[in-house]
Amino acid sequence: MALLQVKKRLMAMAGLVLTAYLIFHMLTNLSFFSPEQYQAFYDFYNQPLIRWPLWLLVAASLVFHVIVAVQIRLHNSKARVQAYQHRQHHFIPAWLVSIVITLILLFIIWHMAQMWSFGGADIYTQTLTLFSSVWQLLIYLGGVLLIGLHLQHSLTNVLQTLGKTSKQFYWISTAIVVLLVVGFSIVPILAYWKA
Repeated sequence: MALLQVKKRLMAMAGLVLTAYLIFHMLTNLSFFSPEQYQAFYDFYNQPLIRWPLWLLVAASLVFHVIVAVQIRLHNSKARVQAYQHRQHHFIPAWLVSIVITLILLFIIWHMAQMWSFGGADIYTQTLTLFSSVWQLLIYLGGVLLIGLHLQHSLTNVLQTLGKTSKQFYWISTAIVVLLVVGFSIVPILAYWKA
């Protein structure tokens, strides 16, 4: 197997780790509907033996995913003599991809910095306070939407690489992404409403 194919598969596996974490994170966020369960989860999650190994796995997967993606993009741009022919409705310009990826990384850093500032006895109230600002809410929703767009594009590419190009698979990946985006959006909108 060519080195490029190995890199693509490794990048996809790191992406699957990140996707699994996103699903886990979204489901745990939904415990916000019960302040006691929300606090109980974060009391458990914030234990060093739980939080740090999970965070290191996610951080390592993210760094690896980004590095390999950059390597693949550089390889492809050097190897391409003539630009690919694209169908208009599926083509995403490289400059736009770069901007979106940069915004996603900035959002992740911003979100992690905020979450690390949380702690103590009332994480539910801290979440309400965080999302009481319309700007915090809009930044969060924008970041979630960008992650959803990236995930949609990525799932479509992975399925295409596996030979699954039918509309049925496209709609399945779209449904997964919509559920994640909606799931992540519910809590900040509800928190803003309650604050």
